Amino acid sequence: MNNDDQLKMWRALSDLFLDTEIEDYIYKYVARTVSECGLSLAEAEEILWYEVYPVLEGNLRIITGVWEGWSDSWLLQNLPAPVRPNSIHGDPSIIKEIKRCWQCVTKAYESQNV
Repeated sequence: MNNDDQLKMWRALSDLFLDTEIEDYIYKYVARTVSECGLSLAEAEEILWYEVYPVLEGNLRIITGVWEGWSDSWLLQNLPAPVRPNSIHGDPSIIKEIKRCWQCVTKAYESQNV
């Protein structure tokens, strides 16, 4: 994956961490981005959990979290996570919500790639 695709993927996945209600069009956008970047769902899920989640999950723990998105320059400066975790840690309710979101992305991906 080239640098442009990497940023594109981070941008799409970061939408799952906004302090807003995630709508179907977001899941479709993430699924389309996975396809456009030439990734498998497994590769994209690895980026989600090991590059994006460790940095952005904290946004879902604060009352006044980011809701309009992160700039490309912020994403480039802060992603991927500085240390790749061996496993997923954090608030169980946030992990559960991101897993639910990923299931929605997976369904959207499968319907787009029939």
